[in-house]
Amino acid sequence: MYYYTAFGLNIHSEILLPELAEGDRSAAAAIHIQKGALELPRLKKTQIYRRGIRASFGKDEHDALYLDWAGIASFKAIQGHTLIVESHTTEADLISLFTVSEALGLVLFQKGYFLLHASSVAIGDEAWCFMGNPGAGKSSTAAAFIKAGCRLLSDDLTAITFDEDGLPVVIPAYPQLKIWDRTVAGLGYNEDELEPVSEGVNKYSYKPKSGFLHKSVPLKKAFFLHKARNRHAWQYLNASEIPTELLRNFPLPIDLLDADKLKAHFMQSFQCAKSAEMIRKRRPEGFSNLENWVEDCIREQLIAG
Repeated sequence: MYYYTAFGLNIHSEILLPELAEGDRSAAAAIHIQKGALELPRLKKTQIYRRGIRASFGKDEHDALYLDWAGIASFKAIQGHTLIVESHTTEADLISLFTVSEALGLVLFQKGYFLLHASSVAIGDEAWCFMGNPGAGKSSTAAAFIKAGCRLLSDDLTAITFDEDGLPVVIPAYPQLKIWDRTVAGLGYNEDELEPVSEGVNKYSYKPKSGFLHKSVPLKKAFFLHKARNRHAWQYLNASEIPTELLRNFPLPIDLLDADKLKAHFMQSFQCAKSAEMIRKRRPEGFSNLENWVEDCIREQLIAG
């Protein structure tokens, strides 16, 4: 058995998950990850791809949730406390990669977390999230902030809960950020301090050596990144746009959001907007411009603080 902590939860796992932070073996488990054979219900293709493989999703009569990646693994999430994994490959790093992504996200969804397909960092005592279509620059932007001294909160799955005043806080995920090779070169990361994510994918894994936060951080800014020259370089979202934009960045199968869940998602979107600025931003062209923008942001935040 392996013992981890992620998303503010103690996890006991029968599967090695090196991405996660080491946990307290004496603490009660909030999530159990187990090996097992699965009988899949009827599945439907999703909008989710990982390593070029399209995921399929299903739900059974007991409301257990299923994700299946052909040739990799099948997953079953049960009532927010158990994730069962059936492996279809012997490559342990792939099983881990797929387990700690959308599969673990299913359990977080069952627990009621508000989830975004976003990279997040802590700038002082504020959490900033970066969203956008594939290639918009989420991880590159996060990597630039981290290189400038900010702390990593999450890679591509950001989990949000709400405090006693109903304000959004980001729950740190685990100490890993996946960075494209061109970003590594463009931002001047030292490849000797990084690890290849997996064979055949041009990404590296950055793992903070120390100081990874495990306490929640108030959400203060959410950026929706784009590269379109015919759109505003900087634009605040109006109230009517916010729930739709956040829905576009829901990281799990959209079929999860039935009428009641969709209503809850919209209400939580407005809760996020109460204390966090929602900004549509064109990503700076070139890594030097990105780093200049990051330096300006940090300087302004420090002055405001």
